[in-house]
Amino acid sequence: MLLEREINFESDVTLKGTVIIPEHQAENIPLVVIIHGSGPVDRDGNVKGMEMNAYKYIAEFFASLGIASLRYDKRGAGESGGDFYTTGMWDLVNDGAAAVEAVRKLPEINPERIFLLGHSEGAVLLPAINKKAQAAGLIFLAGQADNVRNASEMQVNILEEEVRNMQGLQGKFLRALNIHKSSAEKQRKLFDEIARSDKVVLRKGLAKVNAKWLREHFEYKLTEDLASVSCPVLAVTGSKDVQVDPQHTHIIAEKVNGPAEAYIIEDMNHILRDQEEPITMMKVKTIYKTSINKPLSPKLFSVLKTWTEKNILNPIQAYNPK
Repeated sequence: MLLEREINFESDVTLKGTVIIPEHQAENIPLVVIIHGSGPVDRDGNVKGMEMNAYKYIAEFFASLGIASLRYDKRGAGESGGDFYTTGMWDLVNDGAAAVEAVRKLPEINPERIFLLGHSEGAVLLPAINKKAQAAGLIFLAGQADNVRNASEMQVNILEEEVRNMQGLQGKFLRALNIHKSSAEKQRKLFDEIARSDKVVLRKGLAKVNAKWLREHFEYKLTEDLASVSCPVLAVTGSKDVQVDPQHTHIIAEKVNGPAEAYIIEDMNHILRDQEEPITMMKVKTIYKTSINKPLSPKLFSVLKTWTEKNILNPIQAYNPK
């Protein structure tokens, strides 16, 4: 049985989430704060039309090991305050730091044993949050050692190659329409417009684009903050992740200045499920909708368990600076 407790905490808006305290644990419990991926994501990792529930499953996994967790509704999502479209990257960093400060005050929690786990965009934010909050360790899941613009351009490059190599009538049709080239050009023009603009929100036809968030990500020097990390680090990405470059897992581990481990999980995709289908950008949404009915990758939990036993459950670390 898990003891779940609702929690409210303040950034410049009120954020709401769930703390899990493992049953029969009384005091000095380590805790993991879960930082979301991109989009209007709730505490469980869900967005409209996509109930991923990954963060709920991760929180329950840590509870099974006797570790507490906080997962919270992102600013502008679920029950939290704020507006998703006007939120910038640095607002999310401040929210993550506020989450750490809130759980440090919980009576059951050891304030020196707060860890951060970030998924996707959350992994990009970890080093900046850590500079403010000084966590005891960082877990990067499906993270990119680069800014959002370069990651997005990588996705378009995968699409271009897929269309170029596609066989049959569908391939000929898509190439005739220049789908692969027009997608890249549209993205480049949009990103250039955002970089030149000072608007918080841009309107493109009927769509709203959170320009402030993108612009701050474009300008963020992630590698500089990675170099400031000296706590233990785990970086994990799936081999079938098309939203980030799996090889960046090793770059993250190389750039930090604390003890670091990096793993590429065979056949795992960006939403942390095992994927039988080959890598594809054209069918990625369909694959995700099928994947969410599967459990999270058992191989991921195996890696997490080994690292957790060494770095969270055992507080004594043999630290060898690089």
